[in-house]
Amino acid sequence: MLKAEWAYLIKNKKFIVVLIAIALIPAIYCYFYLSSMWNTYGKTDNIPVAVVNQDRQVEYNGKNIAIGSNLAKNLEKSDSLNFKIMGYNKAEKDLKNGKVYMTVIIPKDFSKSATTILTKDPNQMTIKYRMNSGQNFIVSKITNGAATSIKQNVSKQVTQLYSKIVLSALNGATVGMDKAASGNYQLAGIPNTNATAKAGNQKISNSLATGAQRLAQISTDTKNAQILSNPIKEGVTDIAKVPNNGTGMAPFAIAIGLYVGGIALGTMYDGYDPRKYPRSAFSWWFSKASVISIVALIQSVVLWFTLIRFNDLVVKSQSALFLELLLGSSLFLSLIFCLRNLLGGFGTWLVSIVLVLQLASSGGLYPTQLLSPFAKVMNQWLPMTYLINALRATISTGVPIQNNLWTVLAITIGLNLLIIARFKLAMVKNPIVVGGDE
Repeated sequence: MLKAEWAYLIKNKKFIVVLIAIALIPAIYCYFYLSSMWNTYGKTDNIPVAVVNQDRQVEYNGKNIAIGSNLAKNLEKSDSLNFKIMGYNKAEKDLKNGKVYMTVIIPKDFSKSATTILTKDPNQMTIKYRMNSGQNFIVSKITNGAATSIKQNVSKQVTQLYSKIVLSALNGATVGMDKAASGNYQLAGIPNTNATAKAGNQKISNSLATGAQRLAQISTDTKNAQILSNPIKEGVTDIAKVPNNGTGMAPFAIAIGLYVGGIALGTMYDGYDPRKYPRSAFSWWFSKASVISIVALIQSVVLWFTLIRFNDLVVKSQSALFLELLLGSSLFLSLIFCLRNLLGGFGTWLVSIVLVLQLASSGGLYPTQLLSPFAKVMNQWLPMTYLINALRATISTGVPIQNNLWTVLAITIGLNLLIIARFKLAMVKNPIVVGGDE
């Protein structure tokens, strides 16, 4: 059986080329898919955003305040997004035509509203954002984040402005209290002053002096105003930092690539009809599995080399990655040929359905907590879930992979046993195949 299968392949050299081409599919898929999104969040400075500054400069506390102008200039210099200052009409036109993804509108009373915060009738500062989510939903989420950042930066600037004013007022109070204390000391030194009055003046003088000393301890320079406007410093630690979007997407892309490669082989290669009458169900399937295993090995080697060499994927263990690729390829090929051999044409249709279910429920893109109730239930029953978990551990998290790999291996063995059982049943129904030559 084994010799007959390989003799057939050697005789049909064109089919060997087809098998090699099929073995390249996962690597080709992963390379182009991951390359297209490898560092997308590192290129957000290419996303065009219009800035419309309608703000008017105002005078406050003896100083010219132009928060809108400063904000527009800072945004234009920023490399977080590609901010472009333009007029309102052009911004609206570009937003509708998809030339920009968001418009930041700074109204004419922006600076004026900032000066009313400490008055009896304060006005809240307003920045208007206009987006076109229909143009690209993912970009709209990025620009939403930019809008939040702009709000935080403006709030910080305004708080810093008022902090300076308050600190300057405290500094002035220090000088006034020093003068008042000095005057009380002078009153206490007048000879004809009543003793009680002298004692009272002395007490007031001491209190004023103490208050002045405490106020004098308050620093009022720019650094203090900056810290007062932003008193909390965040301390964020990422215990499994992912360097870019491509690395984060790699486990899901690899799993899909292997499954797509399996579909191609399942379509092109006959995994059922024997080249000669087999002696046993095991030898029958072994002859087919020998070819399928070679394709799985080539798939794994080429994909591993492509990910490491061309995609520059950095992993915790390259050997563990290769093992996962080999087991993953074997898993999906076993699943696809099992469905086809057991269920025929219906199994071929079911192969695509299983792919759709795994795309939706394997947790490759979103955490299981965000999936639908149906997807959450399906998640634990789909083999791709365990392969993705193992790949994610090897690529980024570094957690133990043994349980996931044992699950993948157990499923693979179970699928192969089902195929052998199917072949055994076929031999029972058709005894003529028993006793044939190997």
